Amino acid sequence: MGTLITEKRDFSRHETIYEHPDAPRLLTPDRKTVVVVESGASVEVVTGLAAIVVTVIGIDGSRPIVMAAIATLLLGIALVSQGGAIASRWRAMLRRLDGSRYDRTELIGGIGTEVFGGIVGIVLGIIALAGVVPYTLIPVAAIVFGGALLLGGAAQPELANINQARGSRAQAVEASGGIMVLVGIASAVLGILALLDVGPIVVLALIALLCVGAALVFAGGALAARLMGRA
Repeated sequence: MGTLITEKRDFSRHETIYEHPDAPRLLTPDRKTVVVVESGASVEVVTGLAAIVVTVIGIDGSRPIVMAAIATLLLGIALVSQGGAIASRWRAMLRRLDGSRYDRTELIGGIGTEVFGGIVGIVLGIIALAGVVPYTLIPVAAIVFGGALLLGGAAQPELANINQARGSRAQAVEASGGIMVLVGIASAVLGILALLDVGPIVVLALIALLCVGAALVFAGGALAARLMGRA
């Protein structure tokens, strides 16, 4: 018959019985991966801020359709910058994340959607700047960005595991995923309303692009701070 032990034991002092031979490599951040992903996040923040400025100018009434096209182009670059940086260091990131709990399918789908949405946004922005049916292409871009944020935001919390340590900056990265999902839904809805001509098309599209820019600035800033702070 077994014995029930009720006393508390102190496990704070213990000896390492076995250490995996690759433990130092797995626990030490890959400097090149950190720098590449951090650079992509920084570009995302800068282009996102530029898109915000441009959309505000457009909402104010200064050549709104041209400002909307430029903002679309900038937001496309922002999405491609972070997704492309992560994709370029994909194998190294998988090695970093293999020791943590994460959904690989969700991460792959999210990053792939961001890159695809960014490329589509760049193409739509260039065509709209050329004056080819901009009143249709800009709302379509808002819908595309909304879908990219909706799926990309779900993968954002997994990026907090690039560095194994936890902290407030890691929580900010995880929280940015929820913001991206909400903004993605809002952007898609505004884009659909603009296509259906429910209200001023350009204003609805500009508001959608403004929200997308703000979400990308927050997400990129949180990730950049996470990598710089190692917290």
